[in-house]
Amino acid sequence: MTTVLMILMLPIGLYVYFGVEKKDKLAYQKVFDDFHAKTLANAKLTDKEKILKFELMLEQNDYEVVEVTEHRVVAKRKILSMGLMMIGLGLYIVGLFLYLFYFYVFQKPHTVVFDLKS
Repeated sequence: MTTVLMILMLPIGLYVYFGVEKKDKLAYQKVFDDFHAKTLANAKLTDKEKILKFELMLEQNDYEVVEVTEHRVVAKRKILSMGLMMIGLGLYIVGLFLYLFYFYVFQKPHTVVFDLKS
């Protein structure tokens, strides 16, 4: 029974990774881009308030702020892929452990840069 479930996880994981996560990644980035555009367009805020607003937004989304200057905020976060985890599980658990090893050791974090000059 567990073998059948593992075999089913492979096509489900492929669908989640290539179908759902790829679309959601673009929507996820659009949220940051829209926030950036709205904050830059707000003439009532000073540059310092805009930077603080960017920083607070990133911290609320579990990003680690790595650089803050007068005109720029840079934050990073590793994003765990459920689709790749399901594919790894579909490959008889060995793939799951390989993906988790890759995630913790080699995967580069998603980087968000808010710049007041752009």
